[in-house]
Amino acid sequence: MQTLRASELFNNKKSITSFMFEENKNINLDFSNINAIDLNAITILLNLQKVALLNNKTLSICNVNPEVGKVLDVTGLNKTFANVATNPIGRKTK
Repeated sequence: MQTLRASELFNNKKSITSFMFEENKNINLDFSNINAIDLNAITILLNLQKVALLNNKTLSICNVNPEVGKVLDVTGLNKTFANVATNPIGRKTK
């Protein structure tokens, strides 16, 4: 499993499609440095999910703080990623 820091994606430090050339089938997005999420970040997540599906890869999210978790719940993104339904987004406790 490859782990990507979500902050690198959201700050345009890493291309959304760069991971598709990796051999790993499972991609884990680490949200440990993310304190808030906006429409741009949601768009990036949806695009990343689309690229993953087209390349037979699975996305998981971990280390999500409660505030970001609420946004993912409200937008329905908590049901979009691999481990979210079974592991309330790997949320950190305060």
